[in-house]
Amino acid sequence: MNVIAKGIIGATLIAAFGLSHAAGPIYYTVNGGPTEELHVTPIADTFSGTTHLSSGFFCQATCTLSVDGEMTDDLTGDTTLTVTSGQVSGGGLCGALSLSGFPWVGSVPHSSIPSPLAPVTFTMHNVAVSASLCGSCSSMIDVTFDPANGGSFEFNGPITPNGNCNVSGSLVSANGNYYDAWH
Repeated sequence: MNVIAKGIIGATLIAAFGLSHAAGPIYYTVNGGPTEELHVTPIADTFSGTTHLSSGFFCQATCTLSVDGEMTDDLTGDTTLTVTSGQVSGGGLCGALSLSGFPWVGSVPHSSIPSPLAPVTFTMHNVAVSASLCGSCSSMIDVTFDPANGGSFEFNGPITPNGNCNVSGSLVSANGNYYDAWH
């Protein structure tokens, strides 16, 4: 379920929220609360949602993926999404899926974050998913933060280059948080 790795990208979502192509700080609010600066107070949250993993023709699983992630920024270099842990739940093959390789990490140049907000893609590294009957997949997966409606992390593609897994799904804040960000 490298989908979880994509969940980590959920953390990245916050970094991508409303960033512009400026060198200034990234500001954000959570649920309309006080304004924070991402380089001072990183965003940390759990992101969860329904994901679909396929590996070959016979291994198909629709599961709930939950990941804990953090978004950080250093103002002059990178905006980074880090997934520190994840779990898969649900029926069928979901119980046989295992996630590893944490932390999963993806970064984009701070200067590339668009404003007004638009989707931003992070390539997550160290992602590893295995299932006893289906084999394993590892290394990288692209996760896109979509700032629409409070933010979500979307994934729809392969875990490459090791294995034959594809993951699709959408993760949102499991805590019901709504993020707004800007430069």
